[in-house]
Amino acid sequence: MIVSISKGQQVTIPSKIRKRFKLDIGTRVEIIEEKDKIIIKPIDDDIESLFKEARKKKPKLNLSAKQMDKMVEDEVLGH
Repeated sequence: MIVSISKGQQVTIPSKIRKRFKLDIGTRVEIIEEKDKIIIKPIDDDIESLFKEARKKKPKLNLSAKQMDKMVEDEVLGH
């Protein structure tokens, strides 16, 4: 399937694909570079729950966005 990049530098995901992967407004996706490819991967519920937990901890631990990203990354990679 071929799509174009809009004037706003955005790519529209065709509805057939959005429906198949249950992508709605606000759904988080991961962008992965792999050699000469760009992969858009939906974030599953487990990772989404990690984001929610990280958001809860920010006020208590006074973490920066960068520190929260690192915490989520460590959890995903099992560090």
